[in-house]
Amino acid sequence: MRDNFADSGSAMPAWDVTFDRRIALDDLALIRAVAEAEAVAKVIRGVPLSPAVQERLDRLNVVRAVRGTTGIEGTELAEEEVGRILATPPETPVLPASRARDEREARNAAAVMDFITRTIDAAPARPLTEELILELHRLTTEGIDYPHNEPGVYRSHPVRVGDYVPPRDGDGVRRLMAEFVDWLNTPPATAWLPIVRAVAAHFYFVSIHPFGDGNGRTARAVESYLLYQTGVNVLGFYSLANFYYRNRPEYIALLDRCRFNPDGDLTPFVRFAASGLVEEMETVRGEVLAAITRIAFRDHARSTIISGGGLGAAVRGRLAAFMDGLAEPVGEADLLARRGPLAYVWTGVSRKTLTRDLARLEALGLIVREDGLVRPRHEAMSQFRR
Repeated sequence: MRDNFADSGSAMPAWDVTFDRRIALDDLALIRAVAEAEAVAKVIRGVPLSPAVQERLDRLNVVRAVRGTTGIEGTELAEEEVGRILATPPETPVLPASRARDEREARNAAAVMDFITRTIDAAPARPLTEELILELHRLTTEGIDYPHNEPGVYRSHPVRVGDYVPPRDGDGVRRLMAEFVDWLNTPPATAWLPIVRAVAAHFYFVSIHPFGDGNGRTARAVESYLLYQTGVNVLGFYSLANFYYRNRPEYIALLDRCRFNPDGDLTPFVRFAASGLVEEMETVRGEVLAAITRIAFRDHARSTIISGGGLGAAVRGRLAAFMDGLAEPVGEADLLARRGPLAYVWTGVSRKTLTRDLARLEALGLIVREDGLVRPRHEAMSQFRR
């Protein structure tokens, strides 16, 4: 959804942006989605996690958001590539030179998320202003040679987005951005449910399209700023970008529908986004549950080994050390050959002893051996769920 320069003779449809789209706040599907999103956020907020687990989930959600917000604009990056980019210093290229722009877009998107987090953590009630919006855009497009775009500066030329022509001239853009910030920070918008307000802000911002390029990513950053500020981003930094990416055709179609629908109803887009937020948060809740399950399983394994009966202290020590380190499946052949990070457990003992120890863990119901792999039997924790 790249922005394109539009000459003055374009016959594409335009919309005279006004901040009066109707939102049916009593729409039952919208109410259910917002209530569910808030409920899931409350559950996640109440779960204590270790700094290491928090950091891992933070990183995972940032990777997804970066991959989503850049993917909508046509930058095809795998999550694995984004992960490597964000784990590598900026001065060390990760992708080939032919994809340097893709890499820079990913780094810029991550910088935007970091900026939002730091800004709100330092001043939780700081309102979204034009100054902040300009900074979000600067971070989004800095160091990338987009035609007709200056980072952090409103455009003064016409653009088009697909079949839609946003407001054309610079004076109109500046006027609308001042009106946008005023609308956002005064009633009735300030009285709306925070999720509804954030999604509506996304819609109006991307409809104004105030910059030469990077408008979609900045719109999603604006939305993410407002969601993070209300506590919806309760674990790491996640946003609706990944949901919009997975549902890109519907996302674009609903934007146009809500601009040109004669009844002026914005509810379909807000409802769509709210349902997507629930989907994203359910994913995060599943990750939190999995992390807690892994922690609880380690305790269960230690208790089972201690109470297993008939095991000497040395055997118990080896089995407990192995289960403490067994977070993911490992190759059984690697264990037998004393390869990998868990090989130290059986230092100084025979292959026969190692094989016997694995059989003991299997008999205790703590591991599963299949397809040449040894994995922790996390499903054993289901017996303790109510």
